[in-house]
Amino acid sequence: MYTKHMDNRKIEIRELEAKNLSVTKTRNKLLEGLGENLFKRIGEQEPFDTNAADTPGVLLEEYRNLLKDIDESLASITSLEKELVRIKELEETIAVKAAEESRLEEELQEFHEEIGKTLLEDADYHDATGAVRRQEENLLARIHEQETKLEELESQTGGFFSWLGRNAQMTVSKTVLSKNRSALRKLYRDVGKKYLLAEPDSVVNGAINTSAERARELEEHLSSLSTELSARRGERRMLEDQFGVEGSPSRRIQGLEKHITLVKGKFPAIHFGMGVLAAEKRVLVSSFLSAEDDPVLEEAGFLKTELAQNELKIEKLKTAIKIDNEKNEIEKMKKAINSHEDKIAAAKKAITEIKNQISDTEQTIQELQTFLNNNADT
Repeated sequence: MYTKHMDNRKIEIRELEAKNLSVTKTRNKLLEGLGENLFKRIGEQEPFDTNAADTPGVLLEEYRNLLKDIDESLASITSLEKELVRIKELEETIAVKAAEESRLEEELQEFHEEIGKTLLEDADYHDATGAVRRQEENLLARIHEQETKLEELESQTGGFFSWLGRNAQMTVSKTVLSKNRSALRKLYRDVGKKYLLAEPDSVVNGAINTSAERARELEEHLSSLSTELSARRGERRMLEDQFGVEGSPSRRIQGLEKHITLVKGKFPAIHFGMGVLAAEKRVLVSSFLSAEDDPVLEEAGFLKTELAQNELKIEKLKTAIKIDNEKNEIEKMKKAINSHEDKIAAAKKAITEIKNQISDTEQTIQELQTFLNNNADT
């Protein structure tokens, strides 16, 4: 009887609860928008007491703290982005300058080698011990020997195994030849560098002096370039060391962006709180309310009344269901009583029957005892 009624009421409760959820969302959205507009109108003013609880001043202080937090995080992101750009600029500059340095060093070595070779070819070049000229002659002889050997090997013919052996010998000779040529170039460079460091007053020949002048220009350029590279690398190292302590810029930027998102997520509650104060304690923010807020406040009041009415309906339905539940319990208990009473009546009947059986049995015993007594002497 009650089950059908209860089911209908439960369906109605669910419908009312769903409706209230929708109404609550609508009202909250209205009050959030109202609160956000009020914060914008307040701006930089200080119209409230921030020390008293449950006042607009407390919400205003929290609102401004959130804005400050976001501004500081954005400033940190901007700073980190500038540092990232600076590091990229430094890396590009360092790469260009390093490439230029490498090119100029190769060019300088070529001038050193050219000067050294020219000096050793000049009969007037003074070599006190003659050691350098002997090194040159020794290396030239080795080079000539390996070049001759290679020519001979290349001209040889033969079978497959001869070809394998010849190729192995040629590989060794080419390696030795390459080392001797490198050693000769180094010897010329050393001679050229020593000449430039000595800065001789006497002119050996015009060609050397022209090369020497160009080499000294390159050395000055390289010195300036090295100083600039050292400064750029030092700046980059300083920035990278800083990032090494605090974490990579990209990761820190991601962390700050995530933090900003979390902070922004707190604004709806703050806006709603201010909207609630405007709707329920209008006098506290009346100086910032305008005629355009009246429809919002009126609608919010209507929705609040609707929510209260629906809540009352829900409570009444739940109360009716509880009453029916209690009635059902009473019916169950009455049935239980009836069941127990039937069992009691059956038990009483069984007891009476057992008593009668006992009485009959006792009568039989008495009769049997009398028989025994009468025939005791027989």
